[in-house]
Amino acid sequence: MRSLCAKIALTWVAILFCSTGVNGQIDEFNSMDFSKADSMATLYPDHSLQDLRLLATKLTRPLSTEEEKFRAIYKWICNNIAYDYDIYRRNKREREKLVHPDALKIWNNKISTVVFRTLLNEHKTVCTGYAYLVKELAYHAGLSCRIVDGFGLVAKDNRPLSKLPNHTWNEIRLNGEWYPCDATWSSGAMNTTTWQYVRKYNNRYFLQDRAEFEKRHVRTDSAPAQ
Repeated sequence: MRSLCAKIALTWVAILFCSTGVNGQIDEFNSMDFSKADSMATLYPDHSLQDLRLLATKLTRPLSTEEEKFRAIYKWICNNIAYDYDIYRRNKREREKLVHPDALKIWNNKISTVVFRTLLNEHKTVCTGYAYLVKELAYHAGLSCRIVDGFGLVAKDNRPLSKLPNHTWNEIRLNGEWYPCDATWSSGAMNTTTWQYVRKYNNRYFLQDRAEFEKRHVRTDSAPAQ
């Protein structure tokens, strides 16, 4: 299983809610009119995930460009999928106890089942679920998208917090170029007083400039996107 997010709570809140400076958005995307795509993303709240092809078609059929189609998919996911902090804590607790690679593999397979069942049934997940849904909906919309494993870094810290990958995100190919994005970090954050998930869209990690994106994301695969 692709590794689960091991960074949330205060760190996530700081990154998501206190990032008020320049977002490092690529100019060509920052200046685009995504109003139609954003409108499409609001039309199907809590739509079933049992038929992803149907959902992708509904979201993108009226849109003409790759950028608009991906925007509608991305915004729909961020607006409709909540972060499951209970799964995060359970996974973090178990992974910290496991040393042998075989035991870790068994646990990863077990928690994967929980992650994707919860995603389908409750519209809640962790970073692996977000990345999976982005990839699958993009695929059904005729877009090339891939999942990337690596480390999500704490603000002002350039070192991974553990030896095990702790985060998962996506790269989407638009008009022949690959761009990074992170639906988990765009979708919201935990309120560290109530420990309730607060949905609040953050555009910072939507098609962000790669150099800016990689200040907080380190790939386990060091090969650059082609």
